[in-house]
Order: sequence, then structure tokens, then C-alpha cells
Amino acid sequence: MDEPAPPRTRGLLIGIGVAMVALSVLFGWRTLQQRAQYREYKAQTVNEEDLPWTGAEVGVDTCVEWSVEWGMACTGMESWCMGEAPRLALACLRSSDRTAFCDDAGEGIKSTHFGYAQCEALREDVEGRHLKRAHKKYCASIYRAVAEHCQHGAGN
Repeated sequence: MDEPAPPRTRGLLIGIGVAMVALSVLFGWRTLQQRAQYREYKAQTVNEEDLPWTGAEVGVDTCVEWSVEWGMACTGMESWCMGEAPRLALACLRSSDRTAFCDDAGEGIKSTHFGYAQCEALREDVEGRHLKRAHKKYCASIYRAVAEHCQHGAGN
């Protein structure tokens, strides 16, 4: 009686390995493309002369609206854009003394509902479920940045 031949897993493993390498190369290439698009978008939109707060004093609402719009139009991976939008909001907030705004907000900045009503109002004009969800995420992260700014000293 002949013994059964061992299963041929070597070819299968090589095929899986080649497929993994190909997918990794494809993913890496696409990531590099997106990174280049993101850097180009950022260079075009975060130009010091074109920022709304460099030419004049702007209110907190303007900082929030501009930062949300910037994030929604961002061409990079969501995590890159989501990380940059609150930093831009903080740069805008630091451009002027926000003590009066923060004093008016009071203990409200510690609430998880801080900025909720404002975000709801801004989101009214947004069409589409996915865009509304993205807007909600950007707006919430930017209002967290506003709260952080107020908690850590709003005076300039």
C-alpha cells in the first residue's frame, strides 16, 4: 500500500506571498500618491496671506467654519486631514484674544455637548449622509480644539 503524497502547500504559500507583496506595493504606491495630493492641497490652502485671520481679527465662529470647510475639502487620507483641521483652528484662535468668548462659555467647555448646537446649525446645508457624518466629525474635533484653547488660556 502506497502512502498518500503530502499536500502541496509550497506553491500555495508562494502564491499567497506574491499576492501579499503585490497588494503591499499597490497600497504603498496609493498612499504616496495621496500624501502628495495632501501636501499640495495644504500648500495651496494654508498660505499665510490667504488665511482669514492674518488680514483681520475674526471671531470664533469664523475660525470653526473655515477649519471645518478646510477639512471637508481636504484631499488626503481622513486621518491626516482630521489631525490638521483642529491645528488650523487653534492657529486661528491664537491669532486674537479669546478671553471674552471663553468667559462667556464658562463651564460649558467641559461638557460633551459644547458646540453641538453650532455644529447642527452649520450642518443644515450639507447634503448627503456621508458628508453630514464627515462634517459632524470635523466640527466636533474643532470644537474640542476650541475647548482646549479656552481651558489652557485664551489670552494672547
